[in-house]
Amino acid sequence: MFNATHPHFVTGNFTPQNVFLGDQEYGLALDCLVKACTDLLILDSDDSDCKVLLGKRIVEPQPDWWYVGGRMKPGENPEQSIARLVKRELHLLVEPSRFRPLGTHSYAWARRQQAPMDNGTCDISVVLTLVLLPGEADRIHMDVKEYAEFRWFSISEIIASESFHPALQASARYSAATMLAKACG
Repeated sequence: MFNATHPHFVTGNFTPQNVFLGDQEYGLALDCLVKACTDLLILDSDDSDCKVLLGKRIVEPQPDWWYVGGRMKPGENPEQSIARLVKRELHLLVEPSRFRPLGTHSYAWARRQQAPMDNGTCDISVVLTLVLLPGEADRIHMDVKEYAEFRWFSISEIIASESFHPALQASARYSAATMLAKACG
């Protein structure tokens, strides 16, 4: 049977430490670690002609059209992580149980926000989807420190245009296939 959430196993009495690293320390960490991230494909419906909300990011490593999302914190499961990020980046409260897994992506970025920028960074990302409820789209307020704008795109537009990152295209293709399978019963 399909599990709509990601299994999250806690061994022993784990307590997150919530340590903040300064830019220099974080840059060193990025040179030797792969970050865990969550990204969200936001849909206006679960119909095959749905639209996808993307943000035009203004920060590295992807200053272009991209998912809402970011780094996971220790102890979070993917649904908790993306709920926190949606609250921070869109000012929208969403119950973690509403997010659905879509896939997992691995990224190697040539650039990053932290010095030295040209050292790049690597991520492993759990990609989830969210179908907005009526009225939720009107309550979205973007984080201007991260995004220049938000815009709705059709899934076919994302798949067909070479101006979108291949990860977005892969998510759009998989989302379209999932909706088609659902429609066919």
